[in-house]
Amino acid sequence: MRLKTETVKRLIDESNLSQNQLAEKIGISKGYLSNSLSGRRGAGRKLLSGLLRLFPEESVASLTIGRKAAA
Repeated sequence: MRLKTETVKRLIDESNLSQNQLAEKIGISKGYLSNSLSGRRGAGRKLLSGLLRLFPEESVASLTIGRKAAA
């Protein structure tokens, strides 16, 4: 899954965290978060669960770009 970069960056700004602080709170590396935000890497379970734990008002659908269903 790919992150909705704009949404995650907005959440980071609103919570007054740096990307490094967010990565530390979630328990992932700074590089993994950076690569996920830039689209070079998909968002894994640990990243998504960490974001949902820190931002409980969000959902997987609001944080990721969904795949289109096959017709």
